[in-house]
Amino acid sequence: MQISSANILIAAQQAAKQAPQAKPAAKPFAEALADHGKGDGFAPIDFKQTAATPRPVAAQTPAVPPGSQLDIRI
Repeated sequence: MQISSANILIAAQQAAKQAPQAKPAAKPFAEALADHGKGDGFAPIDFKQTAATPRPVAAQTPAVPPGSQLDIRI
């Protein structure tokens, strides 16, 4: 018996059709989101910096054209 990718695909589709379907959510997401924030409105979160401030970067050397450091001999 040979198993091909087409046979595997057909079997997977049949299994998906026979599986119980998930029930839709009671409320749509947008409606639930609107109900959630009715009372208090928008309140920004107060974040505190915990990492040290970054040190300044040393001056970089001028840009070198690509291939200028290659020594190609034929």
